[in-house]
Amino acid sequence: MEPSESPTRELTLEEAVSFAILLQKNEQFDEAHELYRRVLETAPNHPRALHYAGVLAHQRGRNDEALALIERSLAIEPNQADWCSHLGIVFQSVDRLDVAIDWYRRAIAIDSSHANAHNNLGVRKPRIVKPSN
Repeated sequence: MEPSESPTRELTLEEAVSFAILLQKNEQFDEAHELYRRVLETAPNHPRALHYAGVLAHQRGRNDEALALIERSLAIEPNQADWCSHLGIVFQSVDRLDVAIDWYRRAIAIDSSHANAHNNLGVRKPRIVKPSN
């Protein structure tokens, strides 16, 4: 190995998901999608990968896919207030306000100070979900 070369190593699943979220935040959607796909190919029930792949699907206008992925993530980790709020946003964007309200309320039940869920209860026009962490 040349002195200027450093050894390479594979990312852990958690590192890969964190990197995909960073790509997603930087609107490198194709790259993020590919990384989520690879993580989920290795670990099909990885909750963070499922969730943020769902957020990405929503950002790309694929709301049916977003709902399925985010619901799967919440089936694995049900006490994630942000994830409940994100699911509410997706339901609101497909004109399912009744279901969206239930998810916002669930987020607030998990975290009574969840500002986004409180705010979303009073908003008529949904916003696009973006990764928060």
